[in-house]
Amino acid sequence: MGQLKQLEQQILDEWRRFAESKHDAEEFSEDGLLWRGLIYYADGSWHRREGNEEELWLNAKRRLLILTKDLNDTEAWNIRQETGRQNTAVFSYQYGAPFIKNLRMWTYGLLHTTSEEVPDFKTVRNMELSGPFFETAPIAHVNCKKQCGGSSITNRLLSLYLNDYADFLKKQIALYDANIILCCGCVNGKNLILDFVRSQYLTDLQVVPDTGDWIYYSPATEKWVINSYHPSARIGYEECYVGMMNAFHLALSRKTL
Repeated sequence: MGQLKQLEQQILDEWRRFAESKHDAEEFSEDGLLWRGLIYYADGSWHRREGNEEELWLNAKRRLLILTKDLNDTEAWNIRQETGRQNTAVFSYQYGAPFIKNLRMWTYGLLHTTSEEVPDFKTVRNMELSGPFFETAPIAHVNCKKQCGGSSITNRLLSLYLNDYADFLKKQIALYDANIILCCGCVNGKNLILDFVRSQYLTDLQVVPDTGDWIYYSPATEKWVINSYHPSARIGYEECYVGMMNAFHLALSRKTL
C-alpha cells in the first residue's frame, strides 16, 4: 500500500472512531480513491480488488474528485470498490441507474474537454465508451456523510454532518490534491458541498463569469470546482451534460489546465 492510500485509511479510521464516540458509526461506508484491480462477481454482487489506483492518480494530468452527500443504501459497503455494475451476473453497460450513467458521462467529459474540443453528448451517451472509461480513470469518490442514507437528505441534516465531521472531510479532500472537484448537490441554486469546499479548502474560489454558476476557479491553486446537480437529480441527461461541459469548455478557453 502506497503512502497516499495509507494516509487515506488513517483519516477514515480516525473518522470512524470519532463517529463511534458520538454513537454515530453504524453503517459507516469507507470511500476515497477508486480501486483499479480485478472486477469480479460473487455473492450476488460485483466487487473490485485494489490495483494500481495510487500510481494512476499520482501520474495523471487531471485528477477528478467526486463529492456526494451520502450513500443511498441500507447497508454500508466500501465505495472504493465502485464499478457501477448492476448486481446481476449477466452484465451490460447499457443497464444502470441514472446516478452511475451521469457519473460516467460527466467523468468522461471533464477529463477530456479542452479549450478546443468538447466530447459531444452522443459520444458520451455510448455506455460502451464511457462505462469502461469510468472503470479505469483517475477518480476519487468521497461522501460527506459516511453513514447510509436514503434517496434524499435535507440541507439541515447535511449541514449537521458537515459541521460535526468538518475536520475529517477537509483532511480527506486536501489529501487527494485533485485539480477538478465535482460537487454533486446543487438544489434550488444552493450547494452545501460547494459552500464547504469554498469555506474550508479553497477560500479564494470564485465563479467563472458567463458559465451560468457551473464553474468555479481557485487562482492560488489553479483548481477547478464544478457546481453540479446530484447525479440522480431528475434533470435530462443531455441538458445536464451539455450545460456542464459547455461551461467548462468556456472556462478552459480562458485558463489552461
